Amino acid sequence: MNRNDIISELKKIVSQITRINISELSEDILVREELGIDSLMAMEIVASCEKRLGIYIDEEQIFEIDTIGDFYNLIVKLYKEKTQ
Repeated sequence: MNRNDIISELKKIVSQITRINISELSEDILVREELGIDSLMAMEIVASCEKRLGIYIDEEQIFEIDTIGDFYNLIVKLYKEKTQ
């Protein structure tokens, strides 16, 4: 999987859980303030990413995320580390 494939998969996951259209998930959107992702939604998103991509996401890393772009970058980094 390349970066675009991973981001496409992440957009599907976030869209399914938040019920927000994929086209609205630009990288500069604030996760909590604009998307309204609470801790339960965040854990659902994390669990789905871990399952679909075969990665582990540390909870502390999640708290450092402000934008969807931050989230995408973290997941791409974790996926690449796993596959190297």
